[in-house]
Amino acid sequence: MKYLFYLLQRIAIVVIATLGLCRQGVAQQVLYKNKDTAVAAADTVSWVKGIMKASDSTGIIRNNDLFLRTATAGAASDLHISEVRKLPYLTIEQALIGRVTGVDIRIPTAEPGKRSSMFIRGTSSLLLKNSDLFYAQPLYVVDGMPLIQEHAYAYDIQRFDFNRMGTETNTLAGLDINDIESISVLKDFGATARYGPLAANGVVSITTRGPRVGKMQVAVNAYAGLALRPPADVVNGKYESDFRMPFYREYANETQWRNFPRYLADSSQPRYFGPANWDDLFYRNAFCDGIQAAVSGGTPFANFRFSIGQVAQQGVADRTGLQRYDVNFGINIMPVRNLIFTAYIGVAALKRKRNEFIRDRAGDEDYLFNYDAPLSPNKQFLQQYYTDLDNTINRNRNNTARIIANAQYSFGKYFTWNTRFGIDYTQNFRDFFVPTSLGEGNSYVSNYDGLNKRLLLDNSLQYRRTFNDKHTLDLVAGQSSTWDKWRYDYGRAYKGKSDYIKIYQPGNNDSKEGRFANLRLMFNAKDYTQSNLASFYFNAGYNYGQKYFVNLYLRRDGTSYLSGENRWLLSPTVAASWKVSAEDFLAGASWLSNLQLRASWGRVGRLLMDELYKGGPVYNVDAGWNGIPNMSTYNGFPVINAAYGTGYVMPGTQWPYVEQLNAGLDAAFLHDRLRISLDVYAKTDRNLMLRVPTPEEEGYTGVIKNGMSIRNYGYELALDADIIQGTQFRWTTGITLYSNQNKLLALPDGLTDLVIGKRRFLVGKPADRYWLLINDGIYESDAAVPVNPATGKRMSYQGVPLKKGDPRWQDLDGNYDINNNDRVMRGRLSPAAMGGFSNTFQYGPFELNLLFNFAAGRKVINEALANRFDFANREGIDDPKSIKEITWWSKVEGDYSKVPRYNPWSAVYAYQPEQTLFLEDASYIRLRALTLAYTLRSARLEKAGVSLLRIYATGNNLFTITNYKGGDPEAVSFMGYDEGYYNWAVPRAFTLGFNFQF
Repeated sequence: MKYLFYLLQRIAIVVIATLGLCRQGVAQQVLYKNKDTAVAAADTVSWVKGIMKASDSTGIIRNNDLFLRTATAGAASDLHISEVRKLPYLTIEQALIGRVTGVDIRIPTAEPGKRSSMFIRGTSSLLLKNSDLFYAQPLYVVDGMPLIQEHAYAYDIQRFDFNRMGTETNTLAGLDINDIESISVLKDFGATARYGPLAANGVVSITTRGPRVGKMQVAVNAYAGLALRPPADVVNGKYESDFRMPFYREYANETQWRNFPRYLADSSQPRYFGPANWDDLFYRNAFCDGIQAAVSGGTPFANFRFSIGQVAQQGVADRTGLQRYDVNFGINIMPVRNLIFTAYIGVAALKRKRNEFIRDRAGDEDYLFNYDAPLSPNKQFLQQYYTDLDNTINRNRNNTARIIANAQYSFGKYFTWNTRFGIDYTQNFRDFFVPTSLGEGNSYVSNYDGLNKRLLLDNSLQYRRTFNDKHTLDLVAGQSSTWDKWRYDYGRAYKGKSDYIKIYQPGNNDSKEGRFANLRLMFNAKDYTQSNLASFYFNAGYNYGQKYFVNLYLRRDGTSYLSGENRWLLSPTVAASWKVSAEDFLAGASWLSNLQLRASWGRVGRLLMDELYKGGPVYNVDAGWNGIPNMSTYNGFPVINAAYGTGYVMPGTQWPYVEQLNAGLDAAFLHDRLRISLDVYAKTDRNLMLRVPTPEEEGYTGVIKNGMSIRNYGYELALDADIIQGTQFRWTTGITLYSNQNKLLALPDGLTDLVIGKRRFLVGKPADRYWLLINDGIYESDAAVPVNPATGKRMSYQGVPLKKGDPRWQDLDGNYDINNNDRVMRGRLSPAAMGGFSNTFQYGPFELNLLFNFAAGRKVINEALANRFDFANREGIDDPKSIKEITWWSKVEGDYSKVPRYNPWSAVYAYQPEQTLFLEDASYIRLRALTLAYTLRSARLEKAGVSLLRIYATGNNLFTITNYKGGDPEAVSFMGYDEGYYNWAVPRAFTLGFNFQF
């Protein structure tokens, strides 16, 4: 009965603290009302406070993660989150640029909410197409819950590699920056081994603001801003005709003159030769705003935090935009002594207004339009096109939810049991409708319903004890299970009876008529895949006198993606550190505040993302309209085919794995006024999967097998200094620098040279180089073309004789035929060095922060400039290259003076992008953010209960210094190509906001 009364009393305290939001003092009155329990309660409060010190601000106890980060001091870069909150960032990737080391962030477009990519310590695969990006992304962990990302399998039924089917929304935009307490980029296995194969590409660990102990506190954060419309150098038909005419006069024959585009032939027509004012309909000054409110408080026995937020951001181009609504709730309770329960729920809804690219629409519809005549640059005629666009439907919705429950029970003096259960759930919806006015008389409708779901269950037992105040032993044994599921339902249909019918529901349809309004030519696809990961782990950590640390982490993982004989992999990690500054011989060194040496080596498996590696033959069941290129039927009936397009999977597929060696140094001088962190690393991916191309007569596009190895290596440097520390004026500066190199170590079957598409890969050479022909001018006449003295034939390009007006490409092998043997590997997709430089000045209540980011040694293919001169090959062909967006009526940025006037009709493809002519240096330095803040402090405010009132103004992307003659040097495709109007530059933006707390 005594224990029951004790338990009921604790439950009452929890109810009062949670529902009444009582202050700590009131709760303590209830706690101590019974004199007999006063001593026990006091002990409990002391114990709880000790537990809280061992947890993060969320209250989610991470005993295993905590030990790995502190004892071994793994390689990690922490973000100064207080500065990030003053900027209207929608995604985590935007916030990390220039602020942390070891990351290469690629944002090909400033379209709000569009998916982007990040690589930690280099890419561990060959980036040949967009689907490859999904295999190289880091793991995002929110409050200990590893998030699930989109799967690449939707590309399997797509003909065009523009966008992944679905919403193409960056789901990380569902995280409100005001709800985040800290962000850390974990890079070596000393910091990431806890997450096993999920962390093969590194980890971005995000800790949200969680429950707190104390009286109820309310915080409100809000901002509003304006992004300025970019300048547009618009042109009309006269400019285009004048540009082309010198090529026609010099090279065109009679047939080519007759095929001169009709839309450029009549200069009296105002549709193309009238005013060029289309930019008034395409660009705008874009507004953004956001507001977030949170309330938190409670007793040591029960505390909580609740927040709600809203963000809206318009894009400066093509009427794009994103809206987000989010709600978060976290609670800590201690129902009985030694048991702490933590729960966290976070939900968000994202709505994205996408671009209206004709290219993307053609890719979605899998239908190529008639591209003979482009849109008009004259607003008078273009207005009808935008009226038709208003009749389209392009709804993109993402709903995300995270649920985390953690229970920790301590027993005895040294043992702690921890159980964590988590759910990460994302559902994506896209409804797309195109009226007949935009579809050449054919309407189009599609529906996408996608699901990504991850379940996590982790159980661990920890033994932690300190002997003789010198020796600390920490042992953890645990089990973890992860269940992942991806599913989508997709359907599309064409030729509806009426544009009023804008709904299509995928499903069975025996009548061959659409379920709604006789939609015809239907195509339905349902896809589903899942992955199960079972893991057992053991961690042994020891430190002596807080000076010498050593840690051994062993993990055994089993994946459902491999057959039974190769399913399990043992992954060890060893890490050690030495706190040199704690040694007796440095006890009197006042100039040295901290000196610590770190080292780690580890190996983890790399998860495969397809179920086709389990063994046995792979077949495709293709069912649908036989107009789809990758659909096969026999007399209109579906057939089962071998997976010729996917490739032949070799039996006995094994685990790919990653080995990483890291050495680091952390130092601080002059009472921590100067802080330095240096890391050098070598990360080697071994036994990677690769589809090796095979001859066409074998049927398969390639053979998929283990055997590729890639090494990334480099260094990271972070330096922070408090230059001036006065009572009124302070000046702090920080520098981050990161450099990464890579090398291809091996290819399957002992191959040393492999060509895949437009890329060549040589063992022993970097794997991120362009493969280009070397330009050496132009042949001014037929007589200038060299003649092979052995055959008497002129120099050729892949067997086609070169003529006047053709490029003078270097013949490196001297066989008088320019071919792939004459291409060289030049440039690099990622910069040779990148980083940031920040300065913070504080004078009284005023604070000024400047952040610069830079990239050096990066090369870009200016594909937009190449396409500008390649007008002859792009005019009116049945190919997406022929598409002319409305932005086609603007001057393409680039150095025109360096481009020779080649013959654009030549059969040698004179203006192909893969030549050194279009390889340009895209190094830059940018003032990424400038923030001025004022913190108001007064006795009157404090008396009124206001603990914080800060007002700030920011400017984003104020200027860029670069020698690049194209567009924005940052806004390029994932593969290193400047695609012009498909790569939107980040606009110049200004924001005004406040933080209010009481």
